[in-house]
Amino acid sequence: MSQLSFKGHTVVVTGAGGGLGKAYSLLFAARGANVVVNDFNKDAAQKVVDEITKAGGKAVTNSSSATDGAAVIKTALDAFGGVTILINNAGILRDKGFKNMSDKEWDQIMEVHLKGAYACTKAVWPIFRKQKFGRIVNTASAAGLYGNFGQANYSAAKMGLATFTKTMAREGAKYNIGSICIAPMAASAMTETIMPPEMLANLKPEFVAPFVVAVCHPEGPDASGRIFEVGAGYVTEIRWERSPGAIFKTDSSFTPSAVKAKWGEIVDFTNAEHPQSMADLDIKSKLESAAKLPANPQASPAVRFDGQTVIITGAGAGLGRAYALMYAKLGANIVVNDVSEKGATTVVDEITKAGGKAAPAVCSAEDGEAIVKVALEKFGGVHVLIANAGILRDKSFMAMTEQEWDIVLAVHLRGTYKCAKAVWPHFQKQKYGRIVTTCSQVGIYGNFGQANYSTAKAGIMGLTKTLAIEGKKYNIIANTIAPSAGTAMTATIWPQEMVDAFKPDYVAPIVGYLTSSANEKTSGCIFEISGGWAAQTRWQRAGGHGFPTGKPLQPEDILAKWNVITNFEDGRAHNPSSTQEAMTQIMENFGNSGDAPKAKL
Repeated sequence: MSQLSFKGHTVVVTGAGGGLGKAYSLLFAARGANVVVNDFNKDAAQKVVDEITKAGGKAVTNSSSATDGAAVIKTALDAFGGVTILINNAGILRDKGFKNMSDKEWDQIMEVHLKGAYACTKAVWPIFRKQKFGRIVNTASAAGLYGNFGQANYSAAKMGLATFTKTMAREGAKYNIGSICIAPMAASAMTETIMPPEMLANLKPEFVAPFVVAVCHPEGPDASGRIFEVGAGYVTEIRWERSPGAIFKTDSSFTPSAVKAKWGEIVDFTNAEHPQSMADLDIKSKLESAAKLPANPQASPAVRFDGQTVIITGAGAGLGRAYALMYAKLGANIVVNDVSEKGATTVVDEITKAGGKAAPAVCSAEDGEAIVKVALEKFGGVHVLIANAGILRDKSFMAMTEQEWDIVLAVHLRGTYKCAKAVWPHFQKQKYGRIVTTCSQVGIYGNFGQANYSTAKAGIMGLTKTLAIEGKKYNIIANTIAPSAGTAMTATIWPQEMVDAFKPDYVAPIVGYLTSSANEKTSGCIFEISGGWAAQTRWQRAGGHGFPTGKPLQPEDILAKWNVITNFEDGRAHNPSSTQEAMTQIMENFGNSGDAPKAKL
């Protein structure tokens, strides 16, 4: 195999003053590429450039923030007349237990990781489209994929990048723009603050860089829209796996008690599917099957919420309204939050007329404290949070404005964070709390024209996984749902008959069960729900390949083992559910001296 050359290519690497970014810069330069070494630490960037030029390569520094993507890319155009590859690598850590995390620590992480990747991608996008070639690598992390204690902000941002990648892959396909996501494990100034030295010694950035170089080459494998975990010589792919799920009759017998009775079916992965896109679900046939079923059996004792207070954001219409009416019927006090005063008060009136208890909280979901204040003042406590508020600002990435990006992330992701933050101390103190956050199939699989929405929704998944981990010892259970229902939001993109058929009422019972005291174990999970059907979705990881760690890894080695790295059918695929589990496989490769694949422990 001839050596991969990047002669004539210009590569922009953000956060390249050390760690992974430096390793990428050196390897691309060694393979003939022009490199823009971006780092806010100008001296660190200059050192990398000096190292490259001394070895006969070509490189320049850029010390703009990654959030000023236009300035970063302008350096490439000024120095080298073009750009073909973008590595979104810049990152920071602001680790803190969720209870003590400040808004500033949340916002800084979103800014650098998500806004930085957005801004740099936005700046290269028209160039890549015009030249009909481009490669973008986005950097997630195990914390993003699986959640991690003390990293609610970081896991939200990193999971957001995973689905941002999937959407960009869809939008770039016809222009030969590949978007690839990696979750690397490597020693850096960032990981040095949280990992012991003996581990760091095995996690050299030089074991990650060859993979990135291999997938960026024009003749490299088609890795676009895919997610890879890479570290210590171990390389593998992960993908989504979905249970066949359960189907319920969509009549008055579809209650949280009915869901409790059939819960085992929803979480049974026998004959699992591996969807790649939203199109890989025939929701109409699920709805037709539901119609033919007899009434749903009910679990005993019945699921109820007597004396509990439930906060629902975005509850003036659609899904939120359906939840509010259901919880009120089951004995709960309801805080109906919505930005529309008319929407909120109409739902409150509906509940009180039927003999229930409800109070409006008219404000943005970003004002979590104000919403919780209503719960405490009117009902003396809070037990359940349904983070449901959302907006759409659909636009192809090329046409999307910065404001359309910002507002969708603010309402969905920041709003969810702020509400969870406001209920958290109360949940901790009473050693009880239930949270359901709202993702969407777009957040899982990506979708054309929804880069902002898919990123925000995926970020919510990452946040929720971490909340589940941090909440465990306080009996705080947190799950994410990806519902499809006819609402004012989907009415803008769905035909009317679908809007009518997929009622929000067919999502509510699943949410009811998940947030009840009857659910004692299911936490940190994702459920797709639509028209009387519900299924669990989780990660599946290929067995992957462990390269020997005693010799330098080359991009050509990656290509030679590509079919092993991406093989889900050889009996070695598994389902890690935590960062610790994901690390095990990587750590097993620490002492790999030969090329034979190691047996799984």
